[in-house]
Order: sequence, then C-alpha cells, then structure tokens
Amino acid sequence: MRAEHPETGKGLDDGEVLDQVVTFLVAGSETTASTLAFVFHLLGAHPEVEKRVHAEIDEVLEGRSPTFEDLPSLEYTRGVITESLRLYPPSWMAMRVTAAETELGGRTVPAGTMILYSAQALHHNPELFPDPERFDPERWLGDRAKEVERGALLPFGAGSHKCIGDVLALTETALIVATIASRWRLRPVPGTTLRPEPKATLEPGPLPMVCEPR
Repeated sequence: MRAEHPETGKGLDDGEVLDQVVTFLVAGSETTASTLAFVFHLLGAHPEVEKRVHAEIDEVLEGRSPTFEDLPSLEYTRGVITESLRLYPPSWMAMRVTAAETELGGRTVPAGTMILYSAQALHHNPELFPDPERFDPERWLGDRAKEVERGALLPFGAGSHKCIGDVLALTETALIVATIASRWRLRPVPGTTLRPEPKATLEPGPLPMVCEPR
C-alpha cells in the first residue's frame, strides 16, 4: 500500500488497492482450499499429530479466536502445514524460461528455452528428504529445519518469480487451521482413499469428512 512507482513516485489509489486485494484472494482460493483439505486429511489419518496440534492451539489461544499475532507461537501447527505443502504442493508444476545460455544437469541449455519443473517430484526426492513419503511435521522444527537444503522446498516457487501471495497464503491457512481445529475434529469417512488429481493445480479429489465437535 505504501509502494510508489520508481519513476513517477505515484502510489496506488484506493480502487487499485482494492483490485490487488481481490486478485490475491481470488487467485489463492483454489490452492488454499486444496491445502486445507490435505492438512485436515493428514491430521485425521495421524491422531498423534492431531493431538499435538490441538494441545498447542489450546495452550496458545485459551478458547479465543486466533489472530495474526498468535502465529509465531503456533510453531508445530505451521510445521504441519509446511509438511502438507511438501507432500501435496497445489502448485505441483511450474515453468521457467532461461534468460541466457546456461548449464543444467550437465547439458547446455540455450537462452529462451522453456523448462518445466515439478515441485511434487522435488519434494519426494529421498536425497533431499529422508523417508520422503512419511508425514513428519518435525522436519520443520528447530535444528532439523536448518538441515533442509536451500531450494529443496518450492511450494511457491523461488527467486524473482516466486508467488507474490506466499505470505498471505501461509497466514490465512494457519489462521483457518487454528480456528477449525480449536473446535472440531475432521475424520475421513471410512473407506475413503486419497487420490490427488494433478490438474492445473494438485487437487485432493473427492474427500468426504465427518466433523466432530471437540
């Protein structure tokens, strides 16, 4: 909101700010919804993790609704979200174009080459993440988080073309998870099998769940 054009010094008027906010919210609705579905499925399938999330939320919130200021204290809950994004990144495939001739994997790549990369494949690489199929939120806590190589986790891309809404997405996801988990347990319907669908984004597919008040 404080940004100014580098040449004219002009900032955004109220209408332009509103347009940007709407774009952020609309563009991030499907990916955030998928992330929430994956998170609650994983919690329902791992009761020991769910129990720890509930304990943290209860201790931090003490029965009230979460606020932005609570997020630093919800470390384990944020680790659950990060681990879900590792296992099931909604932006599972992305494209980049080389700005100059470069070398990639021992091959010379000319300038202007279109390159597709998969965050889904990267996040399941056992050389980067030991036991990659295991849901392990503690990967993102304390010293273990420091062991993750730079560039190994790319749910929002990286560099100058990284998703501009990454902070908003993580913030709203954490607040929604804390709000729901403080009052409800979500249980996958017996017999339900998670079958992620790689479309424009990675979607959870049909994932019916039963809401149980805590």
